[in-house]
Amino acid sequence: MLRTLVALSLFLSASLPAQEIPGVKVALTGRSLVPAQGNVELRLQIRVDADVEVPAQLVSGLNLAVKCNDVAKNPITQAGKGGAVPLAKGTVLERTLSFPATTFLPTPDHPEVATVSVAWEGMAGTSFVFKIAPDTRAVKLEDLDLNKTQVVLVTNYGEMRLSFRPDKAPKHVENFVKLSLQGFYDGTKFHRVIRNFMIQGGCPNTKDDSKPETWGSGGPGYTINAEFNDLRHLRGTLSMARTSDPNSGGSGFFIVHKESPHLDKNYTAFGNLEEGADVLDRIAETPVFNDKPFTPVIVHSVVVLAVKKQ
Repeated sequence: MLRTLVALSLFLSASLPAQEIPGVKVALTGRSLVPAQGNVELRLQIRVDADVEVPAQLVSGLNLAVKCNDVAKNPITQAGKGGAVPLAKGTVLERTLSFPATTFLPTPDHPEVATVSVAWEGMAGTSFVFKIAPDTRAVKLEDLDLNKTQVVLVTNYGEMRLSFRPDKAPKHVENFVKLSLQGFYDGTKFHRVIRNFMIQGGCPNTKDDSKPETWGSGGPGYTINAEFNDLRHLRGTLSMARTSDPNSGGSGFFIVHKESPHLDKNYTAFGNLEEGADVLDRIAETPVFNDKPFTPVIVHSVVVLAVKKQ
């Protein structure tokens, strides 16, 4: 499926090979991790520094070279409409190219994380690399080694990879991984952000922008008892959000931005940030009003990096 974000008036004229067009800069970007059951969305940006004609394929077709785990796959091509398109100096065009993630895999049920590189054929500087995680919809929670299984929060601010401590809070770890496998957190927001303290998310009500007053009050329909332990609330600690009732946790969670010893043994810590400290900082430092970010911090997906028991 191809979705073009800009309506273009096409004018037919002689075409030049894309790599020979002066004054045209093309960039290809996207999310760096995608679940196999999802879609890969690539953003193609075309910047024009001089009056020029470009091949119609660049603005309305496809010409992608593809490799998966360094093995070349069939290119993704589609002829554009017409011969060439005149673009004026200063023009900036953006296209979103959307494909099922399985398009890039050797097989739909590829069992390992795959590394994919794509580039617009003949255009310098357009190479983009991303990873596709295996489809976990059929994975059973009881089959996982929760000491080694991790999850990645894919947000519009970047990615954060989390590990777990089932030895300290087994029910909380099981609950978080179970909800992640179900896609419960996909589309939620970090709705409470306090710089030098923590960022909080996990509420399903944050999917509804029309009711911000309910953000933070939603859950999975049940609660789990506290598992207070000796894990300290250091920078990067993953912990369970709750109300004044210690046993009121359900799906809400927070990641500590700055060491907060007053939370120790009062909130259930159950994991750690393994990668993405820079993303934690970007989120924690984003402008807020009443602790709500002006620019929403969206969890596009939570990707489970499943490790099964041996």
